[in-house]
Amino acid sequence: MLVSLTHSVEQAMGSDRMERMLEEAFQIHGKDRKGRKILLIVGKFFPAKELMAGGGEAALRSFLERRVLPELQVGTTGFVVVYMHTGVERSENFPGVAALRSAYESLPVAVRDGICAVYFLHPGLQARLFFATFGRFVFSAG
Repeated sequence: MLVSLTHSVEQAMGSDRMERMLEEAFQIHGKDRKGRKILLIVGKFFPAKELMAGGGEAALRSFLERRVLPELQVGTTGFVVVYMHTGVERSENFPGVAALRSAYESLPVAVRDGICAVYFLHPGLQARLFFATFGRFVFSAG
């Protein structure tokens, strides 16, 4: 009984920590010139290691559905995604393109359709080359 209680407390503390990390990484940050809301994703705070562990994708989806998507008013208006790559370390907080694609595909269709533009700020050389070469294939609707 004590072991399961300890496990429950550790799990709750871990989920609170994950929630705080996701709040830092995902922010609604004003509007663009066309009046669309901006979802800012700060790569420096993106908890890639934690999300890649078991259940991470479900935690991300749950956070987005509870905290971010209602603010964006998905379905009624479009929005813009800005990913700021500054301060990202491959070993710490960069999930990789496969994980980004997986997170994108896990979003409901209405949310994906609501994304009007995606901006990738301060990409490294490797990211620039990859997106210039394969970006349209990786993130196309087909």
